[in-house]
Amino acid sequence: MPSRIARRPGPALLLPFLAALVALAFALPARAWVEVHVAGDDARLAIDRAGAARVEHKVTLKISGGPLRALDIKGVDPDAELDQGSYAVPFKAAAAGSLTDATPVALELLPPDLRPREDGTRPPPTLRARFDGKGLSRGVFVLFFRYRTDLVKRGLIQQDGPSSRVSWTGPLWDDGYDSARLTVELPAAPDEPRVDEAGDAAGSDPLGAPMTLSTLRRALDKDELELLRPYAPKGEPIRWAVRADARAFQPAPAAATPGADSLGRLADAAAASPDRSRTLYIAAGVALFALYSALVALKAREHERLARAAGVAPRPLVPIPLAPRAALAGLALVAGVALEFLLRDGTAGAALVAAATALAAHRTPRPERAGGALRRPGKWLPVAEAEAFREPPRARGVYLDVSTRAGKALLVALLAALGAGVHALAGASPYHAHLLALDATALFAIFCTGRLAELPPDPAARPVAFLRDVARRVRRTLKAPASAAPAASKRAAGAAAKAPAGTAAKAAAGATARATVKAPARAAAGATELRVVGRLRIPDGSPDADELRLGLAPRAALPGFVAIEVGVVYAPGAGGAIGLPEVLLRVAPGSPCERAVERLASSGRSSRGRRPGERVLAFTPRLPTARMTAAIAAALVRAVSTPPAGATPNKPQGASASGAPRAPRPGKKAISAAA
Repeated sequence: MPSRIARRPGPALLLPFLAALVALAFALPARAWVEVHVAGDDARLAIDRAGAARVEHKVTLKISGGPLRALDIKGVDPDAELDQGSYAVPFKAAAAGSLTDATPVALELLPPDLRPREDGTRPPPTLRARFDGKGLSRGVFVLFFRYRTDLVKRGLIQQDGPSSRVSWTGPLWDDGYDSARLTVELPAAPDEPRVDEAGDAAGSDPLGAPMTLSTLRRALDKDELELLRPYAPKGEPIRWAVRADARAFQPAPAAATPGADSLGRLADAAAASPDRSRTLYIAAGVALFALYSALVALKAREHERLARAAGVAPRPLVPIPLAPRAALAGLALVAGVALEFLLRDGTAGAALVAAATALAAHRTPRPERAGGALRRPGKWLPVAEAEAFREPPRARGVYLDVSTRAGKALLVALLAALGAGVHALAGASPYHAHLLALDATALFAIFCTGRLAELPPDPAARPVAFLRDVARRVRRTLKAPASAAPAASKRAAGAAAKAPAGTAAKAAAGATARATVKAPARAAAGATELRVVGRLRIPDGSPDADELRLGLAPRAALPGFVAIEVGVVYAPGAGGAIGLPEVLLRVAPGSPCERAVERLASSGRSSRGRRPGERVLAFTPRLPTARMTAAIAAALVRAVSTPPAGATPNKPQGASASGAPRAPRPGKKAISAAA
C-alpha cells in the first residue's frame, strides 16, 4: 500500500484563522440596537374643586439591548405643566419602595407637529423623557412622571343637571398591555362618583360596566374611584369617563372685595383669549427684529467710520448694501427663533440664526496698497520718555466692540437678558432653553468681529505699551547690584534647568543667566546707568509721526557706539496685525565698539545704516514677547558699556600687537539664546 504522507497546514489555512482571531479581538459590542416594550401604565388623576388636575404615571418598561437614552410619550395633555422629580427605577426596587438605584429623568414637551397624519388628523402632543447619565440598560424599569392640566378650560368637565361628566384620555402606546388602570381622585361630595355607562349627549362612546371595572373608596375629604380595563389596545388611546356630583366642583365662596369680581372676570377673559398670546408673540418678534437690525446697522456704521480713519475699506462677510443686510439679518434671526420653538427639529431654525450671524459679521480689513510706493523721507527726533510713551487716548464712540469698556458692558447686559430668558425657559423645556442659549452667537458676531485690533495699527501709537514694558524690564535688569549677580545667576540657571526643553521660558531664563555671568564687572554702587528716550519719525511735509522706537544708551559707552533702538514691525494676520519686535545696534565700522560686539554679529543680521560709515546689527527674539526683547536689549547695553575705573577688562585671544587690551566682550550665547 502506498504510504500516506502527513501534510502540515500551509499559509492558505493559517490566513483565515488569523483573520478570525483579529476580528474577534477587535470586535465591539453593538450599542445602537435598543427595543422598548410598554408592559403597563398605572395612572392617577387628582382633580381639585377648580377643575385643575395633577396627572401621575407609573409606566413599566421592558428594555432589550440598550442603553435607552430617551423615550417619546405620545398623547399627553396639550397644556401639560411639567413637575420636577421624575425618575426611573428598576422594577424590583420599585416593588420594594427603594429609590437607591433611581435615574433622574428630564421632561420636555416637544413643539406640535404641524404635518397631518395619513387619516388627516393632527399628530398628538408628545412628551420626551431624557434619562440622565448612561441611560437605562437592559431590564424592567418603572418610569414615574407627573404634570398638571386644567380640565375645565379644556372643556373636559361638563355639567349635566345635578351631575358632571369628567372625561380624560390617556397616552397611546404602540404595544398593547393587560390591566390598564386609572385612579380618579375627586373632592368629596354627597353623591358618590361612578363610571359613565351611557356617554354624554354629544354621542361619545359609552363606557359600559362590561368594559370597565370600578372600585370606590370614600373618605371625609375625597373620593377615589379606581377604574380597570382588561386590555389596552395597540396604538390607540384609552378614553375614560366618570360621573360625579356637580357640587364637587363648586369652590367655596371667598370674601368679596370692591371691584374684585369685575377684575377677576377681566383677567380670566384675557387669559382664556388666544388672541392675547398671539399679540404678545408678534410684539416680541417685532421688538427682536428692530433691536437686532438696529445693532447690525450701527455696528456697520461704526466699523466703516473706524476703517476709513485707518485708511482701509470695511469688509462685511456678506458684501451687500447695509439697508437690506440689516433687514435680512433681523428677519433671519426672528424666523430662526420662531422655527426653533414651533418645529420639533431645530435644524431649520439654527440654519436661519447662522444666516443672521453671517449677515452681521465682518472680516479683517486689508490695507489699501498705494501702488507699492515707499514711505516718504523723514527725520528722527528724540522725545522725552514721559512724553513719547504716555498712554494714547482711548477711541471714543465705540460701543459695539468687545475690546472697549462700553462694548463689554453692553455685551454683558445683553447676555444677562438672554440668560434670564434661558433660565425662565429651562423649567418648561430644557431642549428649547439650550437652543436659545446657542443663539447668542448672533450677538458675538456683532461685538467680536470688526474690532479695533483688526484695523491696521498706527506705528506711532500702537507699540507704546510694549515699548514701555521693554524699558521697564531693561531698567530692572541693569539695576541689579553687583553683589547680587551670583545669586541672580543661580536663580536664572535654576529656572532654565526646570523649564521644559525648547520652551521660551528656558531660552529666556538661560539668556538671563548667561548674560548675568558674562556681564562686565561693575562698580560697587553696581548698576549700569541707562538713558531712555523715545525716537519719533516725522515724514517730510507731514505733522504726524509714522513710527515710534525706544532708544537705549549707557551713560558711558565705548568709542564708536551710535545707538540701540527697539522697534516693532507689524505683519498682517487673520485676527489683526501681529507685532514683531526687533532690536537694532548702530556702531561705527572699525571702532572699539564694533570689535566688542564682533562675536555677537553672527546672532543678528548686519546691514548698512542710514548714514555713511554706520553699521547696523539687527536682533530678533525667538518669541515676540517683551521679556525676550528686553533680555537682548540689556545684553547689548552691557556689551557696549565702558568698564568702570579700576576694573580689569578681559583680554581676548585676538589682542592687538601693542598689547593694548580690547574692550570686554559679552558671551555670544547671551544673545543667541533669546534671538
